[in-house]
Amino acid sequence: MTDAWRRTNEWGTLTRAEIAAARDAGALPVLTVGAVEQHADHLPVDTDCLSAYQITLRAAARCPSPHVLVLPSPSFGFSPHHRGWPGTITLSLETFNGLVTDVIESLHRTGFKRMLIVNGHGGNQGPLTSTCTALASRGIEVAYVNYMAPGQKQWLEVLPGATRGVAHACAYETSLQMALRPAEAERIAAKVANLPPRSGPSYAAGNAPDPIRAAGGYFAPIFAAGDVGYVGDPAASTVAAGEAMIEATVAALATFFADFAATQLRAGAP
Repeated sequence: MTDAWRRTNEWGTLTRAEIAAARDAGALPVLTVGAVEQHADHLPVDTDCLSAYQITLRAAARCPSPHVLVLPSPSFGFSPHHRGWPGTITLSLETFNGLVTDVIESLHRTGFKRMLIVNGHGGNQGPLTSTCTALASRGIEVAYVNYMAPGQKQWLEVLPGATRGVAHACAYETSLQMALRPAEAERIAAKVANLPPRSGPSYAAGNAPDPIRAAGGYFAPIFAAGDVGYVGDPAASTVAAGEAMIEATVAALATFFADFAATQLRAGAP
């Protein structure tokens, strides 16, 4: 069958010949990365992986051009700030960077001209910035985007709760999980019912002043043993909000795929 590879957006279900044909037709390979880590007592530890992959797959199906092929997700990410809790599995910085580099180099070596990484975990952002910069400086056209970023203006209009934006196990993540896992929605709702809004773990130990955040500096927000494990207002989460935010997120990400593929990029050292 001509163009048989167009039947799916899932890289893993195609044959080598179909992937070669997709490459020759200008398909865009997309790698999703997330994490397996604690998400308080109301969300599964694979929240970041599942959300990133499912949102990306839905956006790929909605993008008419280019044809987007979503690679199998590698599951684990860079999560040392959550490793005080059972359920967290973190790669080292070197392993995570090496994994992403090896995947992108494999795609590049077999003839793909441009690649994209879709991220679902805040802890991966620093490593991805350095890895994509190193690869682009070598002439490899690769970028990364957080899956929720392109549509943030739209989904903020329907985000429930007292806090704005996306955080860890927050109303955004919790509502999405309730919509993506309908069989778990009732259990999740019961778990978050009495949780108060929270701004996040302090950078400073105990009750000490926290001047770092106020000055615009950075120190990793460690979710130490005993921490409640969430940020934001998960108690406000609903399935309806999750469905609405998924729609806004998917639509904007699909548009980003098309825009990214069509953009003229500079890669390689001058």
